[in-house]
Amino acid sequence: LFSAADEYKEAAFITGEIEELIGGFNNLIGNNIHQDSSYGFSDIAVLFRTRAIGKALLGACKQSGIPVRFGDASSFLETYPFHLITDIIKLYLYPEDVIALDGVLRHGFKMSNKEKQAFLLSHPEETRFVSLFGEEGENVFATQNTTEAVSFIFEKFIPEETLDETGLIWKETILHIAKEYGTDLEQFLYTLLLDTYTDVARLKTDAVTLLTFHASKGLEYPVVFIAGAEEGVTPLLRENIDMEEERRLFYVALTRTKDQLFITNARTRKTFNRTENQTLSRFVKEIPVSLTEPIEKKPPKPSCQQMSLF
Repeated sequence: LFSAADEYKEAAFITGEIEELIGGFNNLIGNNIHQDSSYGFSDIAVLFRTRAIGKALLGACKQSGIPVRFGDASSFLETYPFHLITDIIKLYLYPEDVIALDGVLRHGFKMSNKEKQAFLLSHPEETRFVSLFGEEGENVFATQNTTEAVSFIFEKFIPEETLDETGLIWKETILHIAKEYGTDLEQFLYTLLLDTYTDVARLKTDAVTLLTFHASKGLEYPVVFIAGAEEGVTPLLRENIDMEEERRLFYVALTRTKDQLFITNARTRKTFNRTENQTLSRFVKEIPVSLTEPIEKKPPKPSCQQMSLF
C-alpha cells in the first residue's frame, strides 16, 4: 500500500516502481525495493475505476518514457467519430474501398444518400480523396507520416472541444501509438485493424497496460497497480450507486495479479478544477492488515551522487 500526497506524487510513485520492476535507471540510485527486476513492460498493468485517473497516469508514463497502451481502446475505433480515423486512412490507401468511402461521406461530411450518390457519379476513384480533403489533405497524406495524418483528421473532423474526458484520453492514446510508425501509414492502419490494443502478442513494442476495472475482467498480469483507491473514486459516491457492484469491481481488480499487487491512493486530488481532500477507500480498509505492507519510499539521493546512463 502506498499513500501519496496528491495525484501527481501517486503517478510518480507508480512510474518509478515500473522503472524498478523492469530494471530501469532507478536501480542505480539505491532506492530499489525489488529483489527481482526480470519483468517486462507487458507484465505490468495499472488499473483504475475512472478514466480521469487513467488520463493522469497516461501523462505520467509518457513523460517518463514508459510505453503504454489502453487495454480496452479498440472499441473506440468502432464508434463515431473515431472510426473516421481508419476510414480516412483506408480511403487514401485504397480508393476502391466503398465501405470506407461511405463512412467518410456519411459521418465526416454528413452527406445524405442522394448527396453521396451524386458525389460517386461525379468523382472517379482516383480523384475522390483530393476532392474531399483538398490539396492540404493530399499533401499531408502523401508524406505517409502517421502523426501528421492523424493530427489532420483530428483537426478537421474531431476537434478537441467536442471530446469529453474519455475522448481526450483516446486522442492522446492514438497519437502516442501513431508516433511509433513514422511514415509507415499502411502498417499503422493494420495495427489498428488487428486490434493490437487488446492483444499483447501483436504489439510492435512491449508496453504497460492501462485498464479500467471493467475492462480488466478475465485478464491477468504478473504485476498489478490499483490507482485511486479513495472514497469517491472507488467506490464512486453518487446517488443510487450500487455499492455491492462497486465492491465487486474492486474485487475484480484485486484478483488480476499473479505475483505482486500495489494499491495506491492520493490524500488530495484535483477534481473539476478543485483540490479535494481524499480518504482511503473503504474497500482497502476491508483487506486484512496481515495481508498488506505499507510502502515508505526513501527520498532520492542528491543528484550529484546519482549515476548517469550517458
